[in-house]
Amino acid sequence: MRSLLHDLGHGLATLSYLADGLRADPSLPGNAAHRLQLMELELDRLLELVDLRVDQPGADVFALRELLTQLVAVKSLSGPAEVRLRPGGDVTMCTDQTLLWRMVSNLLDNAVRAAGRGGRVAVAVRRGESGGVGIEITDDGPGFGNGPRGSSSLGLGIVMALSQRCGAELRIDPAPVRGTRARLLFPPGCVG
Repeated sequence: MRSLLHDLGHGLATLSYLADGLRADPSLPGNAAHRLQLMELELDRLLELVDLRVDQPGADVFALRELLTQLVAVKSLSGPAEVRLRPGGDVTMCTDQTLLWRMVSNLLDNAVRAAGRGGRVAVAVRRGESGGVGIEITDDGPGFGNGPRGSSSLGLGIVMALSQRCGAELRIDPAPVRGTRARLLFPPGCVG
């Protein structure tokens, strides 16, 4: 496994260098430059994942909305469903940013797949009464277990394991109208 991670890390680093070189091209249209920037952010995250030190979760202080904005932008460009971040105030989190990115990314992948072409996925940040914070991902698909087959069970298993490492709780419920609502609930100690 270690050699696979090593080789994967080198491949991702090469893609990152190629993206850096492309960014310097003055003829790159604005829309392509934005997509390239999102690609670079994803590459950076993947490089962090193959770094063997990522197995040790650490508390980072970061703006949650900034991380969610990046994830929503990537998922909206790479999937068949419309993905939107609902308006709201910013929240400062104090948790492992890479683990949070992995959790939300897996949940968004599942929601986009369930919503399908022409479907909608909404991401929202909700403050709890106890001072905690929740990240809510709602899709308008057919509902949990009724959507297209895929790797959702693997992704949900990953999210459940990572949420425990971060002190969060994963809840999956039917959405208020149609579809599924996944919520990551963080206690007050995770909110900066």
